[in-house]
Amino acid sequence: MPKSQNLEKHDIDHREQNTFKMSRIALFFLCCLPLALFSQQKMEFGVLGGFANYQGDLAEDEIVVSETKLSFGGFLRYHVNKKVKIRGNFMYGYISGNDANAEGSLKDRGWSFESNILETSFVGEYHPLGRSRVGNTGIFARQISPYLGLGLGIATHTPKVSVTDPLDIGLFPEQDEKTLSASIPLMVGIRADLFEFFSLGAELGWRATFSDYLDGVSKNGNNNKNDWYVLGGITASFFFGDLQSDFNLAPN
Repeated sequence: MPKSQNLEKHDIDHREQNTFKMSRIALFFLCCLPLALFSQQKMEFGVLGGFANYQGDLAEDEIVVSETKLSFGGFLRYHVNKKVKIRGNFMYGYISGNDANAEGSLKDRGWSFESNILETSFVGEYHPLGRSRVGNTGIFARQISPYLGLGLGIATHTPKVSVTDPLDIGLFPEQDEKTLSASIPLMVGIRADLFEFFSLGAELGWRATFSDYLDGVSKNGNNNKNDWYVLGGITASFFFGDLQSDFNLAPN
């Protein structure tokens, strides 16, 4: 089979796998949504819109700001208590990299890539300044709460590598390329409870992965370290139910 047909078949397989995995993740996320509706104010549903970036074989030394792309997603957050929260995420990010941003011999190599990332993850959050949303008067009390997060996730990615030298065409896709990897989200953020049923925030999350194939380059590049990606942006979340009857927490 000609190389062009092989590459076309590979792209079709990637799209089919990605569509199946996206549908399965979306179904899981939607199945969790009723919990938010019935758990009232111990549960909140939120969305994130922002940016994505990556570090790997086509951006080895540092994050390249010019390669920042779009990310968005949704999450469900459960309030265990005032300081501890558990969160489920479904995130999308678009990442890219280019040897043109490098120096020396890597710049002359002329490779670039782009990829979609779909992530499902569960994260534990610690809010050191967290307090009850019910004030001493028994009504809603606004608060601003920074937080740290650590979790575990699964990421699917569909890298497409482009080359400038015709002799490099046969190098990709690599034979052992994988499109699924475990990831470890490490997050910092801040949230502001502005109204009884609405919160606004911002967060930045680094994702360490167990894969060197986010960019589709491993054995043909530096296969001694795995790739990272970053998702961040603005969050908006919505609480459901009655404030006091559901939280039933003693005020500060």
